[in-house]
Amino acid sequence: MDSKMIKKVLCASLIILSLCPAAFAKKKKKVQIIDLPLPTTENAQDATSEANEIRQPFSWDSAGDVLKYEITIEQFSIIHNNWIKYFEHETNDEETQNCIIYIEPTLPPGKYRSTIKVYNILGILESSLTSQDEFLVRQAFQPEVRNVTYPLYMRSTIYLDDLDNNGVVEVEGRNLFNLPETRQPVPDIQATEYYLEGSKGKIEPESIIHHDDSNRKLTLQFDMKKLDVGKYHLVAKDASGLHSENNASSEFAVKFRKWMDFDIEAGYTYGIVVHDDTIENYLGNTMFPLSGQFKISLIPIKHNWGYIGFGIRGNYSYFKSEHEGYDIDGNIMNGHVIFIYQLPLGKKRRLFLEVHGGAGLTYFHNVKFHFPHNIVSKQLNTLSLSYDAGTSFMFYPTKRLFVEAGGDFVFTQNKDMLMVEVLPYAGIGWQF
Repeated sequence: MDSKMIKKVLCASLIILSLCPAAFAKKKKKVQIIDLPLPTTENAQDATSEANEIRQPFSWDSAGDVLKYEITIEQFSIIHNNWIKYFEHETNDEETQNCIIYIEPTLPPGKYRSTIKVYNILGILESSLTSQDEFLVRQAFQPEVRNVTYPLYMRSTIYLDDLDNNGVVEVEGRNLFNLPETRQPVPDIQATEYYLEGSKGKIEPESIIHHDDSNRKLTLQFDMKKLDVGKYHLVAKDASGLHSENNASSEFAVKFRKWMDFDIEAGYTYGIVVHDDTIENYLGNTMFPLSGQFKISLIPIKHNWGYIGFGIRGNYSYFKSEHEGYDIDGNIMNGHVIFIYQLPLGKKRRLFLEVHGGAGLTYFHNVKFHFPHNIVSKQLNTLSLSYDAGTSFMFYPTKRLFVEAGGDFVFTQNKDMLMVEVLPYAGIGWQF
């Protein structure tokens, strides 16, 4: 191929390339700004020592295979009510590939408008891909938490079993802002985020119920249903991403006054046999009004979602029945080791729903037949495997005293019968 032919091919190629800019660039998306803190008067010392580390990145989405980007940033002047050019930059090869530059010196707080021009690989401006976006630069502040207290006891602990607990927490520190000054065209600060940070994540407050104008004190209120036992740090996070340090001053604990509950309760129950004809055939009765019950509970696992423990539950019934030609009397005793789950109802934790169940023994004790002329049969004592399942409500009129009402099913099985007994009950107890 001679030199003339080569020149013709190159010219034709350049003409085709100039007519097809879309082959070298993609439509650019909206500009994205990466916010970084600016030095303030309150952290000027740190800013001086780390001046070389304070950088303000500006990034955007790639437009494809391009030669370069031309970036212009204008600042809005409130005085002149107009845009004034503040920053210009033409990207090098590395910046073009990474779609990011670092603005130095950093932009001060204000309202800005960015214009990004795209040049294809032939150096031709792609006007259709030029974009313009507005953004804000706000002053960043380093929040500091120096003290966190529960005002009821003036200590950094909330007790979930405190009947007067309302989830209010007082915080002291510095740069604890509330809401932005929306009356300004370009607010200097944004609202600060507050939350408790623990091993299971973060818990945000329901509201800020008080804020001091000096930005050094505020009062938060948390939903008691969201608080669980554990250690937390109260975190204050500025909109720029700066946040307070997790140290001893910001530590806050949520726990119970007692790590384990020990309850003793006793009361009245009414035994009713609802299944098996053996009792009715021999006793002529299926109800035992002379009955009582007791329960001892140990609750070592306590969380906001409920309490878990175990205990011993016992029931006693005395029966006596008169028949033509004979009388019969005796005792029925039930004893079970039970698994217990208690669910607090309401914010004050005065009312609980309990579900329990377990296995144990039913004992027919000293059952005797009485005949005329003082003839008494030999005592009958029978021990059988049985199971207990029931539910109840517990109400605490005081921190220690409680009343309980509920009902249990007791299933007793041996080779001769399967007895099902219903035991509604009510009692009174004390928590140690």
